[in-house]
Amino acid sequence: MAATIQEVGPTETATEVFSSEKPPFTTEFEISHVESVPSQHDSSGAGAGAEATPISSPSSAPSLGNENEDHKPGILSLHDLSLDERLGLGLEPNVELAELFAENVVAKIWKVAVRELEKQNPPTTYPEFVTTSGPLANTYTMTEADFWTCGFFPVAAGRSRCARWRSATDTHDMSFIIQPALRMDWELTGNPRSLASVLTAATSLASRFCEKVGAIRSWDRTENARFTFDDMEEDFLVIIDSMCNLDLLYYAGAQTGNQRLIDIATTHAHTVLRAIVRDDWSTYHLIDFDPKTGTVKQQLTNQGYRDWSTWSRGQAWAILGFAQTYTWTHDPVFLAAAISLADYFLARLSLATASGLYIHPYVPLWDFDVPASPTPPRDTSAGMIAANGMLILHQTLLGAGRATVAARFLAGVRCIVADTLALSLAAKSAFAVPIPDAEAYPVVVEVDDGEKGGEAFDAILKNATANNNEFSYKIYSDHGLVYADYYLLELGNKLLRMGLV
Repeated sequence: MAATIQEVGPTETATEVFSSEKPPFTTEFEISHVESVPSQHDSSGAGAGAEATPISSPSSAPSLGNENEDHKPGILSLHDLSLDERLGLGLEPNVELAELFAENVVAKIWKVAVRELEKQNPPTTYPEFVTTSGPLANTYTMTEADFWTCGFFPVAAGRSRCARWRSATDTHDMSFIIQPALRMDWELTGNPRSLASVLTAATSLASRFCEKVGAIRSWDRTENARFTFDDMEEDFLVIIDSMCNLDLLYYAGAQTGNQRLIDIATTHAHTVLRAIVRDDWSTYHLIDFDPKTGTVKQQLTNQGYRDWSTWSRGQAWAILGFAQTYTWTHDPVFLAAAISLADYFLARLSLATASGLYIHPYVPLWDFDVPASPTPPRDTSAGMIAANGMLILHQTLLGAGRATVAARFLAGVRCIVADTLALSLAAKSAFAVPIPDAEAYPVVVEVDDGEKGGEAFDAILKNATANNNEFSYKIYSDHGLVYADYYLLELGNKLLRMGLV
């Protein structure tokens, strides 16, 4: 059945010819420049009188008025601001980055793992998200082990199901499902079964590649209240998230010498760069290709605000994916792409900061173009994913002697992490208590009430948004999310490995 699309808001005509030779990102946005951010904020963000225009939109950063004669807004380009002004305008982090390495982050993982393994061992479900209300408030909602997020929670007891996961050909998320735990297990222990699972998963992922499109199929089908795609002969769906699955193909290709896996990954990256990355270095979420001709049929979103908007987690996947792709290929096209994608992300955060509408603006909105509201949903997972990509860029550029650009991305990482910990670190802390002579679990985890109060919260971070698209059949925002925590921990590990803390 041919897909039908309900048009919503401004539309853009899909173009059939794309160029991978995009100009570098330039900060031509205009912002309202203020010397300090007014203190009249509500506890969660924007002032109640905000206009219904995108908070961080280049064309909509609102003037703060002249309540104080010392604060006279002027219009200027971001190029006119110093590095500190661009990345720290109005930002005063009040949480030490040491929280990244506190016992709390490990103890929370251990607490959930022990609790769930006592219920099911080997596990058949894995942690996905933590709501803040309802009967399951503050505890992980579990999801089936075949779901794409299951690989983010480090439970080694799940190996018994790897034979099924690694050979699946009905999902493009093999890297998310298999790689986080099993690649690490292979590298740390030399377990050949883990390597075999990684290699089989890569082969399964490669089987979804279409020569005509030049891409790996992301979804076989998808449906929401606005559109339905259920005919694989007519529609070939690719999402921006797919960039972070390429690491699996490159890794498997490097381990085995299989050049085809490497070539598939590189071809897919070029296709995404041409068709999903816009000329201004923002990104679409979902592209529908014609599998018979390889041409673009439609440019859509399934999780963002609008087709034309920039879903912040999608932009983050692009930053991380292209940064990873460059580390494998050393193709300067991919490095330039990762830099410009990251510059766009930081520019949107800087614009949001300059607006003065809400506190901790370096915790991204769930979509950069969502209309302003008193309590806009954030997405901590977008910030953590983007920060991981920026750290890769920092290391890459530093090694290439481009210290100034490298410093820009490290500064961006620090702003994102500081604001995220200040706004979204769950109130209560967990800590481990040793049990003498214990065999199965050598510690128990207790929760410290501390001074912040509130209920114990399974996740490390709050304020994630899995999907806030109004047409989704499953809308959920402002919650803990397993991959927000995963990328927070991975960020801390990267900082340690790079000697930056």
